[in-house]
Amino acid sequence: MSPFRIMMAAAVAVPLVAGVAGTSAPARAETQGVVAVANDQPITERDITQRITLLKIVGDLPPGGLTRKQALKQLIDDQVKLLEARRLMMVPSDAEISERIDRVAKGMKYTRQQLLKLLKDQGISEASLRSYLTASTAFSRLIAAKYREEITVNPSDVDARMAKIKSDVDTQMSKIMNDPRMKPITVYSLMEITLPLEGDDPMLLQSRAIEAQQFRQKFKGCGSAKAAAEGIFNVKVGKKFDADAAKLPKQMKEALDKAGEGRAVGPMRGKAGIQLVALCGTRRITPPKPDFKMPTREQVERLVINEKYDKLEENYLKTAREKVYVEYRDSEYAQQ
Repeated sequence: MSPFRIMMAAAVAVPLVAGVAGTSAPARAETQGVVAVANDQPITERDITQRITLLKIVGDLPPGGLTRKQALKQLIDDQVKLLEARRLMMVPSDAEISERIDRVAKGMKYTRQQLLKLLKDQGISEASLRSYLTASTAFSRLIAAKYREEITVNPSDVDARMAKIKSDVDTQMSKIMNDPRMKPITVYSLMEITLPLEGDDPMLLQSRAIEAQQFRQKFKGCGSAKAAAEGIFNVKVGKKFDADAAKLPKQMKEALDKAGEGRAVGPMRGKAGIQLVALCGTRRITPPKPDFKMPTREQVERLVINEKYDKLEENYLKTAREKVYVEYRDSEYAQQ
């Protein structure tokens, strides 16, 4: 791939040269999955599936993914690129493509053999990978040679793009920081203490309430819960948990604030029995500010160059596509 290029842009519409007629089920069966023919090169459903899977594996899938129709466009454009590369004698050699495969594997932290095995396990042949890399490498070389002088940027272009990136980031950061979810919150560390109770016998209720009061008086902090439970029958001490103070019931929060840290409030009648709630501690939490690092000037310059490259490539393809004969065998894939 040319140093001017990071990723080949997804192919765009290829003009239909041959007429398209509705395809019946028997006719489709006769084509054995062929959905289009570009310069006598058949493109099948399997080719489309392989291309999408290949792009996923090597990390070249466009943002938002690739539809089968878009994948077909890309495969047709590969034929356009190869036609131009052959015409101008810029098709890379097998050795060059082998080196390119090694670089792709290294970038994925694989050996060449590991990458090819990964592809094979997903039903993708080495030939499919070589075809993809041959077309992209050849066309990158062609564009770089033809438009070398045009694939440059002025320092002012880089300055303007960096300023825009910074402005966009500042705007987004302002929205994030003004989001209510980014405001600091007070968190209460709480603990539930339960004295289990079966039935609604008034005498038993009163007895357990008295025991809960005894526990509360002996309670000197969440670390002393087990000691406070000594001598009291069947006391369940729960694990500490966090709660947003602002979301606690008003009466509960007021009671906890009045009691203070290391104290328990209650007793209360709960579903499982008589309950106490202890305030183990409080803390203030401020959500972390998003960490954004501005791209370097070199990275922004590369971005601007890539955008120019993409535009030059697409303009060239528009003309080159007129030289390729395309016949669609499946109306669902026909270009509009």
